[in-house]
Amino acid sequence: MYKSDKNVYKLLYNTGSGTMRMIILSMVLVLTGCSPQAGENKAKVVPGETREIMDMKGNRLVVPKNLTRVALLGGPTGQVAYILGVQDRLCAVTKSIVTSELVGMFDPSMKTRPVARTVNGTVHIEQLLSSDPQLVIAGDLDGQIVQKKTSIPVAFFEDSMSHGIEDIKKELKFYASVFEAEDRCKAYCDYLDAMIDLVRKRTAGIPEKDRKSVFNGYNANHLVTLGGDTFMQERIEIAGCRNAAISIRTAGKQEGLHSGLGEVSMEQVLAWNPDIIVVDMGGVDELSRDDRWASIKAVKNRQVFIQPAGVFIWDRPSAEAAALHPLWQASIAYPEKFRDISFVKEVQRFYREIFHFNLSEKQARMIENGYFKSKIMRGVN
Repeated sequence: MYKSDKNVYKLLYNTGSGTMRMIILSMVLVLTGCSPQAGENKAKVVPGETREIMDMKGNRLVVPKNLTRVALLGGPTGQVAYILGVQDRLCAVTKSIVTSELVGMFDPSMKTRPVARTVNGTVHIEQLLSSDPQLVIAGDLDGQIVQKKTSIPVAFFEDSMSHGIEDIKKELKFYASVFEAEDRCKAYCDYLDAMIDLVRKRTAGIPEKDRKSVFNGYNANHLVTLGGDTFMQERIEIAGCRNAAISIRTAGKQEGLHSGLGEVSMEQVLAWNPDIIVVDMGGVDELSRDDRWASIKAVKNRQVFIQPAGVFIWDRPSAEAAALHPLWQASIAYPEKFRDISFVKEVQRFYREIFHFNLSEKQARMIENGYFKSKIMRGVN
């Protein structure tokens, strides 16, 4: 469908004279009847073989009836293709899923997909065009770039660090409508609802005064966190805990940090004196060697844990983390209430029933101990 666009692009790119480029472009526009207006978002499809979809922003698009070549430009959302069983329909993706060691274990073919996006705002247009997509699914910034530079239809997803459980389900239902994979979507939503219900019921009776306070301390200095206005607030509450950083607002863009992450002072952490600290690198031994951290309750009691990481890092609002993070958080905070549940076995069940991949116990433990985090970040940064 976009082979002609691709060829024109290459012809213009390889033409040395600026005047000749303008002549060629003018001839193409006359012959094809195309308008050079930026942001055009119409599919070139055969009448009678189309259907209408609505993206998460409420925009309506006409796309081919059977979508077999979709470019999915979103780091955390790459896992949705596996949840819905439509990974073979992805013709271009984001770097993080191509470089994911875990994805490479259960789907080596993903390494051959063209990388049309690296980080937010960096879209490789030539790679995208060469993959010949029928549709691009992207966040605001990336989608606008595609609209400006191509005529490929763009469906926008919601991209917010405030994404809660209901937003995750809404997102999955959007993708299910695009790929016509409602059955797999329902299986995921049923699993998610059942897991959230289980965790809430087991932690519901904990008095407020006895609820553990949790501080998520990321980066090398452990002072980057997720505030009370982010998805993490809901996850911690489901687990029957309190977010030490509930008063901190981080959902907007912070200079030098990913949207939703904010930096706090050591003095603030000392004042919070959390019961549990969750880090994405280092650990309790490292913190114990620092006099400031060593005085905090969580470090004294050796209640410092590495945050798990699977297909994507769990300090972003993704479908995998939504289903598994509350159980992990609750089980480390209140192990006596979850003695009958093995988190490792639950990770294996999730991958088997939702991703349709038989994860080994070793691989599940690698997810639990955050092994894949550094591997993922190579494709994110």
